[in-house]
Amino acid sequence: MIPWIIKQYFRLQIKFLVAFKPTVLFDRINSLSWYKNMLHEWIDNQKFITNSKILEVACATGSLTHHLAQLDHAPTGIDYSSKMIELAKTNHFGINFSIASVLDLPFKNASFDAVIAASLINIVSDKTTAMGELFRTCKKGGIVTILVPSTKFNDNDLHSLQASLMISGFSASALEAWHNLAPKMDANDILNLFEEAGLTKVTTRKYLQGMIISISGIKP
Repeated sequence: MIPWIIKQYFRLQIKFLVAFKPTVLFDRINSLSWYKNMLHEWIDNQKFITNSKILEVACATGSLTHHLAQLDHAPTGIDYSSKMIELAKTNHFGINFSIASVLDLPFKNASFDAVIAASLINIVSDKTTAMGELFRTCKKGGIVTILVPSTKFNDNDLHSLQASLMISGFSASALEAWHNLAPKMDANDILNLFEEAGLTKVTTRKYLQGMIISISGIKP
């Protein structure tokens, strides 16, 4: 009985944070090892050249942008939420953060060596325009890469993943909430978006036992 009560407590806590304090929720999730490790592996797999100019779209509270800076890149983080950007600037001094929408990025064409976006394309209504902006702001020969939850991941997969990660409490509930609440996408739909945008040499990878997929392409 006690474990069930504890699980319900963390579920309610996350629901409260989603509704009233999303900035706090994102900041806490960014500190979870399974989430950080997944993002860092995603970045490592891109094999960015040192000192790359990288735009992170939907950077939230800026933890991944900060990680890029620690890897000796020159990152810029943008988010639509002013509260997210305010906390990002507070937590990560010396990095360029600003408020902006993926549907109208405030940068010139071909401004960045790479453009990245985690958990963004799956939630925007105009996916074609969003992908067009990621493509437009990337330099020729540069990388565009996104990360989204996969439609092929189910409840049984979630239980298996939680067990393999050996997580409980808030961490397990956060993973469960992401699985249940975040819009999911099929890899083929994303591949079509990449093709329509004009990206080539497209590759697909899976993370967290297939819960998350990344699609990466080169701007020709």
